[in-house]
Amino acid sequence: MSVDAAESCLPLIDDDPSLLVGRRRLPTRYFLAPLAGYTHLAFRRVIRDLGGVGLATTDLVQATTLLSGRRQALELVATHPDDRPLSVQVFSGRIDHLVEAAVWLEDHGYEGVDINMGCPMAKVNSRGGGARLMCDSDGACEMVSQVVRAVSLPVSVKMRLGWDREQLTAPALAREFEQVGAAAITVHGRTRAQGFSGSVDLEGIRATVEAVEAIPVVGNGDVRSPGDAFAMRRTTGCDAVAIGRGAMLDPWIFARIAAAVAANPADGNPSADQQVDFLVRHFRLMAQQHGEYSCQLFRKFAGWYGAKLGIPEDLEDRLRRFESFAAFDTIVEEIRQRHGTRQTDVATALIKVPNGPVERW
Repeated sequence: MSVDAAESCLPLIDDDPSLLVGRRRLPTRYFLAPLAGYTHLAFRRVIRDLGGVGLATTDLVQATTLLSGRRQALELVATHPDDRPLSVQVFSGRIDHLVEAAVWLEDHGYEGVDINMGCPMAKVNSRGGGARLMCDSDGACEMVSQVVRAVSLPVSVKMRLGWDREQLTAPALAREFEQVGAAAITVHGRTRAQGFSGSVDLEGIRATVEAVEAIPVVGNGDVRSPGDAFAMRRTTGCDAVAIGRGAMLDPWIFARIAAAVAANPADGNPSADQQVDFLVRHFRLMAQQHGEYSCQLFRKFAGWYGAKLGIPEDLEDRLRRFESFAAFDTIVEEIRQRHGTRQTDVATALIKVPNGPVERW
């Protein structure tokens, strides 16, 4: 490893390790990014239990479903006293619906609104939301402006670098969003056309950082280790880092970042019992909210957790298919007995992450 590469893995020592976003003082600069289908209440709580999370954001929720009180929307924004600081991510192709949703969130005691302009999924873009909003700069700016004027909560925006390589609009939009009152910008360093393929463009994130005057810019994408997080901040100058898939591959990533900053890197390495206990804690928290249905909901986490938690491949496969609390308990007991006998350290879920073309998602 070169000297430059080694230095990029060292913690970036901030004069103030906390971060002010609007009126909110966030305890650290490392955030849990919203990830559709995964960053629900149970996952947020169990990750927070490990320490080091400065902010968590909910899975994205459609404004109209929230306003109509749909069960799924209310489950997405469900929270708990332990689930702080929290922002709720909303999307819509209609400004009036987004404004009403933001007002609803403020009236119900939430502390932050995050407008999604980054989701690459066709079902979101076809409704005029997600990354599609970045194709209409005037409309996007008017949307942010009206939401900011409607609530006293800090309003942030999450976006991609642009729709494709020919339309890298993030820097210009970030500048405009700051002018109309956005409290922070999160930028995923890929275009919508990339989906999750290719590599994050750190220079694109840097250009977005340099486009604003004072508000924080949060970098996002391909952060799977503390070294990745520190390197992103050094290379781009971003004020904070949001971690999504990296937190599912390694739930201790925030704790390990905090340990590295405190010069105690060993503190972020869990024991075998702690790894299995994490699995159980996550499932129990999910069951509190969803009952027996949690058996089905939890299956998709098996492919992400298996490698980090030392789950043998055959037991990971059973976790992807179990149907009852009793079956879960049996699998967990076998994991405790055979922990660490896994043959590969590659997460099964990485094979299944969609890489495009995004039009088929």
